[in-house]
Amino acid sequence: MSEKEVLYSQKGAVATITLNRPKRGNALSGPMVNQFVDILNKAIDDPTVRTIVVTGNGKYFCTGMDLTPQDDDTTSATDPVAVTQSMFSTLSRSPKPTIARVNGPALGGGVGIVFSCNFRIVQSSAYFSMPEVHRGLIPALISEVIVPQLGAFRSKQYMLSGERVSAQEGYRVGFVTSVAEDEASLDKKVQDYIDLLAQSGPGAMRDVKLLVDNVDGRGGDAKVVPAYVRGAFGKMITSEEAAHGIGAFASREKPNWDEFGLGAEKLKSKL
Repeated sequence: MSEKEVLYSQKGAVATITLNRPKRGNALSGPMVNQFVDILNKAIDDPTVRTIVVTGNGKYFCTGMDLTPQDDDTTSATDPVAVTQSMFSTLSRSPKPTIARVNGPALGGGVGIVFSCNFRIVQSSAYFSMPEVHRGLIPALISEVIVPQLGAFRSKQYMLSGERVSAQEGYRVGFVTSVAEDEASLDKKVQDYIDLLAQSGPGAMRDVKLLVDNVDGRGGDAKVVPAYVRGAFGKMITSEEAAHGIGAFASREKPNWDEFGLGAEKLKSKL
């Protein structure tokens, strides 16, 4: 596998991970998944990174797992299922906000990557499909991130039919954040959300994600949710970050969140 099949770049506080197998529709091989997870963890652990963007190079965002034999697959993890699950879980549980910049069609595992991100900005010509059943397979690994968000009815519809779901339909159903008419508009809409996220405290955003997962019931036993919410409120109201934000608001100044970047040790303790 080429060292350049997953690209990483950072501009300011924004890290961009680019799937870079355009001739293969950015299909995910075992080694590529390993590299994606390593790069993602690098972005999560970097205290200078505030937002993570995932996108694809070329015509497709990602066409899912590469089912063809790979001559260079010697670097695959001993348990490819576990590392693929890790890709979706690490992305979905990232304490930093994630944006899927969907430049083209997303199929199978590519849909899983999109659903693992907090924001999904989609080019109007793109579509989503889970065609596994057409090959006698099931979308098992991505179901963990898709079913809780889509619900049983839509999940069965899309997974049983393998139909193409347009960007516009995804927006109507509610799993797409925004639809962009062209690439320039796609970049602008992504930047708009990056700018919005830059106004928020990094610790507060981390805790929002934990709060929603717990209240939603997927982060733990529903019986402990009220206690969790009380604890989250108490932690928030006494935090240095909250004091800084409230003080800045009171003095009509813009808060400086740079000093509150999430460090690697703090992040690992929260995952």
